[in-house]
Amino acid sequence: MNPLLLRLYPAGFRRAFGDEIAESYREATAGAGPCARFREAADIAAHALRLRLGINSAHAGGGLMATAAPFALAATAAYAAFNLIGDVGDWYVMWTVGAAGEAGPLLTLMKAGYLLTLLGAVVALAGRYVPGVLAAVTGTVTSSVSFLSPIWPTPADVRWEFAGFLLVPVLFAALPLACPPDLRPSPRARRTAGVFALAVWAVLLVAAIVVIDPLGIGLFVPWRFGVPIVAALALAGRQAFTAVRTVGQLVLAATPFMGIMWFSGWVHPDELLSIVGALAITAVVLRLRRRDDTDRINTA
Repeated sequence: MNPLLLRLYPAGFRRAFGDEIAESYREATAGAGPCARFREAADIAAHALRLRLGINSAHAGGGLMATAAPFALAATAAYAAFNLIGDVGDWYVMWTVGAAGEAGPLLTLMKAGYLLTLLGAVVALAGRYVPGVLAAVTGTVTSSVSFLSPIWPTPADVRWEFAGFLLVPVLFAALPLACPPDLRPSPRARRTAGVFALAVWAVLLVAAIVVIDPLGIGLFVPWRFGVPIVAALALAGRQAFTAVRTVGQLVLAATPFMGIMWFSGWVHPDELLSIVGALAITAVVLRLRRRDDTDRINTA
């Protein structure tokens, strides 16, 4: 085992468990190929990083990340679906009137990135967590880079403004990677056929919205945006909502949705303040409920 892997751990943890980690690595990689060794090394590096950042299952940060993960995936899926609906809808309208030309490579790459993001987030929620999250991150980076490439030669102030705009969706897509492995959301589908069916369902939902609303009425009435959000939250399931028990968990779970609503243009500053106010009221209710539960347990 490469000693650098062990040095990634905090010194105290390394002294206490270093030999055990090294032995487990040797047993797991005995006779294994390069891919298996790389996966084991990546798992060790990720575990060490989570320990250093305090986001493993033994720390409060790990619980926060676990609560936020399904909501970040749902927000990522909804945002990708919304953008994909808009792009494919424009192409569909042009195609129906016989005016569709060839899409440029960057536009095609951007559509492919949105599709990969949508499928990755759905697959992660369905039960194939790590491959799904990695696919969602890859798709988000792809769509962001393909969108930013033509803008990069512009003046620096405009360029970096767009770069910041595109960086936030990437952070939301990557947030589920911080969830400790033992706290990941329960799979919605335990078999490959079920995961595949949910991925097909996501694509068909996007296609249905495009066909139903080819002229973009949804640009004025935000159902093009609302339907993917509701569908993504339904896929996240009731367990995602019941896990929200503290104010910090509520804020972190709501942040990805506030971000994508802002970047999609559906929330303006005054409306954002209203949402923050609603979150504050909900946080107070959660706090009171938690206090009542604690008093009831103490009384019993």
